[in-house]
Amino acid sequence: MAAVWMLVCVLTVCLARDLSPNEISLNKAFALFRSMESMLERDAGEVQMATNEVEAEASRHQNVRHDGINEMDIVRHNGVNETDIVRHDGVNETDNVRHDGVNETDTVHHDGVNETDNVHHDGVNETDNVRHDGVNETDNVRHDGVNETDTVRHDGVNETDNVRHDGVNETDNVRHDGVNETDNVRHDVVNETDNVRYDGVNETDNVFHDGINETDNVRHDGVNETDNVFHDGVIETDNVRLDVVNQTDNVRYDGVNETDNVRHDGVNETDNVRYDGVNETDNVRHDVVNETDNVRYDGVNETDDVRHNGVNKMAIIELLSLP
Repeated sequence: MAAVWMLVCVLTVCLARDLSPNEISLNKAFALFRSMESMLERDAGEVQMATNEVEAEASRHQNVRHDGINEMDIVRHNGVNETDIVRHDGVNETDNVRHDGVNETDTVHHDGVNETDNVHHDGVNETDNVRHDGVNETDNVRHDGVNETDTVRHDGVNETDNVRHDGVNETDNVRHDGVNETDNVRHDVVNETDNVRYDGVNETDNVFHDGINETDNVRHDGVNETDNVFHDGVIETDNVRLDVVNQTDNVRYDGVNETDNVRHDGVNETDNVRYDGVNETDNVRHDVVNETDNVRYDGVNETDDVRHNGVNKMAIIELLSLP
């Protein structure tokens, strides 16, 4: 277009000077036009190449977010190892999120406050949401086809312990703290207990739903409360005791899974005491000084005297014994 305007300008100048544009001047003008046209086409090609490179770079980074708060990097999807929503920032960092058919690592979280490490999923033993930090520690969260333990959380403020999932009796969202305590939330096909809530203001205990007898919205508070002592041939719950000092909760007796002497207080907490023919857990103790976690007795793998404190930590000791 610029070359056309230049040719028009040359002809206008020639006419303005009363000069007849002879064949030589016209040939020179057309040669100049062709030269300008070639140069413009070359420039247009270079501009298009630069545009294509910018669009390709923008396409590669359309899901990668970088800012001062939340950064997402290396989002990777394939049939073998999938990495999804890898987040890096100064507050909450998520690193090495890995998904495959064998071992799945999900929501691995590293920062100065809350660290989640060694999240492991497989067909036998699944460990999910394992969190270690100075404030909230989640240890040894175990998932298998028999007994599933999910979101086991221990700290001085909010303790969630003994969350159990299996095909018979499911216990979900067991939460203990000084403000709002949710305990013994049980889900199964026969007897469902949902939304059990304990705090200093409004306490809801042992909300029970099944096709036969439904008990809903049982509320209590005070010093020593014993509520909904339940006896039948299948699942017996006895001596459920809640107070500010010593809390005994989720005392269960049946032929399959027996839980005895579950004790929660501010000093020494004994939790997840489990007796059955398959996996026995005895004398699990949690306090601020010496924590004993995941004491397991069965015919296959025995773990004894697992201690966690600020001085000496003993990792899980697995003692393999013959039946």
